[in-house]
Amino acid sequence: MSRVNVQRHVPAVYHQIADFLRAEIVRGTYPAGQPMPSERELCERYTVSLTTVRRAVNILREEGLVTSRRGAPSTVRERPIRSTVVMGRGSKLTCRMPTTTERFAMNIERGVPLVEVRDKSGRVEVFLADRVEILNPEGLAGAATRIMDVA
Repeated sequence: MSRVNVQRHVPAVYHQIADFLRAEIVRGTYPAGQPMPSERELCERYTVSLTTVRRAVNILREEGLVTSRRGAPSTVRERPIRSTVVMGRGSKLTCRMPTTTERFAMNIERGVPLVEVRDKSGRVEVFLADRVEILNPEGLAGAATRIMDVA
């Protein structure tokens, strides 16, 4: 009789801390625009090293939930108001992360993806994903049908 070794994936401690902090941000424990606890306070709270806390906060930064500057505590990002963009018929939508050059030129914070809308003529408009809501002119039913056909 052979034995199958099934290993459960246990997230690294810094992923677990990021999960706890993310949940607190979502609950409003740390409101938008307000600083998070300092790295030292987080080290003491979770009884972990500074490296572990920095990795956890980096995950939140990459997700666009917090901003940070050297020498200052991380701050919960304000959620920008979204504007609506209606795609033209035959347009294609692509999501991607900005290049470093685009991030600096467009003053984009880490963790914020871009949305490109390419119309039938090939003209491309680029939007910050956290500031737009893209509508399909064919309606949501058409979009859901296409998604189901692809899957």
